[in-house]
Amino acid sequence: MILKRTNKSEGISSVFCWGMLILFSNLGFGQETIKVITDTKDPIPYAHLTIKCDNKEIHTIANATGEFQRPVDCDTMEVKIKALGFATSWKKVTPSTSFIKLAPQDIVMSELVVTGQYAPESVDQSINKVRIIDSKRIQAQGAVNLQEVMEQEMNIRVSQDQFLGSSMSIQGLSGENIKILVDGVPVIGRQNGNIDLSQLNLNQVERIEIVEGPMSVNYGTNALAGTINIITKQPTEKLAGSITSYVENVGQYNVSGQVSTTVKKTNIGFHGGRNFFNGFSLSDSGRVQQWKPKEQFFGGISIARKIKQTTLSLKSDGFQEKLIVRGAPRAPYYETAFDDYYYTTRFTNQLSIDHQYKKPWKLNIVAAYNHYKREKIGFLKNLVTVENQELTAPESKDTSVFNLMMSRGSISYVKEDAKINGQLGYDINIEQSRGKRIEDQTREIGDYALFGSLSFDPVKKLSIKSGIRYAYNTQYSSPIIPSVNLKYQASEHLSFRSSYGRGFRSPSLKELYFLFVDINHNIQGNQNLLAETSNNYMLQMTYKRGIKRGVYDFNLGGFYNDVSNQIALTLVDQASQLYTYQNIGQFYSNGINFSSGFRYKTYKTHFGYSYIGRYNINHETNPEIQAFNYSPELVGNFIYEVEEWRTSFSLFYKYNGKLLGYQLSDFGDVTSFEIPAYSMMDASITHLLFKKRLNLTGGVKNIFNVTNLQSNVSGGIHQSSDGTTSIGWGRSFFIQISYTFAK
Repeated sequence: MILKRTNKSEGISSVFCWGMLILFSNLGFGQETIKVITDTKDPIPYAHLTIKCDNKEIHTIANATGEFQRPVDCDTMEVKIKALGFATSWKKVTPSTSFIKLAPQDIVMSELVVTGQYAPESVDQSINKVRIIDSKRIQAQGAVNLQEVMEQEMNIRVSQDQFLGSSMSIQGLSGENIKILVDGVPVIGRQNGNIDLSQLNLNQVERIEIVEGPMSVNYGTNALAGTINIITKQPTEKLAGSITSYVENVGQYNVSGQVSTTVKKTNIGFHGGRNFFNGFSLSDSGRVQQWKPKEQFFGGISIARKIKQTTLSLKSDGFQEKLIVRGAPRAPYYETAFDDYYYTTRFTNQLSIDHQYKKPWKLNIVAAYNHYKREKIGFLKNLVTVENQELTAPESKDTSVFNLMMSRGSISYVKEDAKINGQLGYDINIEQSRGKRIEDQTREIGDYALFGSLSFDPVKKLSIKSGIRYAYNTQYSSPIIPSVNLKYQASEHLSFRSSYGRGFRSPSLKELYFLFVDINHNIQGNQNLLAETSNNYMLQMTYKRGIKRGVYDFNLGGFYNDVSNQIALTLVDQASQLYTYQNIGQFYSNGINFSSGFRYKTYKTHFGYSYIGRYNINHETNPEIQAFNYSPELVGNFIYEVEEWRTSFSLFYKYNGKLLGYQLSDFGDVTSFEIPAYSMMDASITHLLFKKRLNLTGGVKNIFNVTNLQSNVSGGIHQSSDGTTSIGWGRSFFIQISYTFAK
């Protein structure tokens, strides 16, 4: 009986205790677990959490049902939640909080960027404003090379030259002021200061990252107007590959392929291809074609191996191009003609080492050897026997060779949510040039630099990144290069970025030592040139808001460039027609731009507008000439996917406003030139077959049939003898077929 009473007493006590516990729980005291959910109350599994409480910081991960444990003795706290597809945000958690709701951010994975970063980072979190062009966009556009992609980008202008290829300007600055990288390694081989964009094929490209403004702290000379980093595909761990063919009705026939596999824990990839262009003219002009025939061969191998905390990557790539400039038949019998053949060879070997120490330390080293050779050979063509006889005259042959040995290394301290992160590194570039048009036929220039930067978050919403670079150059006095970037996250959706960067460009070997004197030319380099330096100021506002299965963003910004000691080829002696490179003075450019994008389910659109002003240096001596000429640009992209059809529709449009300018004639007179406004539009349809392994893309390029524009530019290189500027070969149609396989 006593035992029964005791059990009854204990039972009453248990009921009482459980009742009080439920009562207090319902009153909101001490929730043991908290659930991360969507706006429809579905759990978000495996969200990453950073919990701050009483000056302590705890990192944890939610479980499969979205729940995580509340820390003991932590009533009120702040929690940072990161989950794929949702906006990263800080939430205040009280004792009564039982769930945390996250807003959807985007329908795609957050894009990561590496250019100028301590470690791969989300494009939204990056303190630098970075634009990304992914492989899906490249494929939808049917773009074969970098030129075709850049033609549709805002703040970028592309120009054509029938002999030297295509070039571009960023923020009104062009030529030597733009740094082009492939996996962080500089591309060499500038002709008239420009890299030929048509020689940079996109068959092996994963994405393209564009950073406007100086990146001289990280990448040194030439990174004054902007940096374009081409990121290539890495070999995969399983057997996979693809083969792609491309045909365009103007005479382009391309084929390329790639395959990768794993051999004894080492990932190996091979790629290669051939691009062939038969030449094209708007009208029948015999064997002389406006757009010159050319043939390109390219290929390479990639090897990657991970050994514990170290990843080793080795790449070797080769490229060869043959460009044919056919001459008109010679009088009186028209049985012979003079032809010029231009052979270009590029060869790159690159080794990359990534080592992760005990977090948060990370080491990265890149070493590379680049070789570039451009050879001109003149022939006498017998049009009857179709035989070539190589010419022996000195002006019929020319060879330019550039070699670059470089190494860049950095050690970074990267800790998530730390107030201070940093990086310290070195950058070595040794460039050699050989050729009969280089003084003493061989010249070398070395640049040895140390750089470092700190990223500081004084308060939760503000990030400040400052950097500095010091270099020793074997040919000129190099300035100290500073930079400062700020990012203020005003709210969950609104952010502001501002930056100041000092850029510099060392005189090239050609500008220092070029020597080309014959009966028709008198061009000499100038060893007394000073380095170009610039001050760049940028301001950017971004508003980005996630909605169900979609995202909307709006960007507004502006920039200002102040360039000192600008280098240009000028006429210094009228009697001898001597041209040389000189520091001609100051140059300025400024502009404003805004863009807006909207992605919802399978619909994606982007619009942008910019207004860029370029300084007229002749305004200093002739006040009647306006100081700045402004030119507008307008871009619009539209992509719509029909999932049940496995089909997408794409439209790309860009308006390039009228470009005005002034130049000095050979007689010292100031003359004006004008390139009229024009619009470029491309459209394509992509359809997937056989479990998405077969990709068919077809479309039309240059819908408005833009060809030559009356530019009345005199004395330049980007125009034909009739005073026109070549923009394109007119409307064309293409089809691209790609088959992908994987084991």
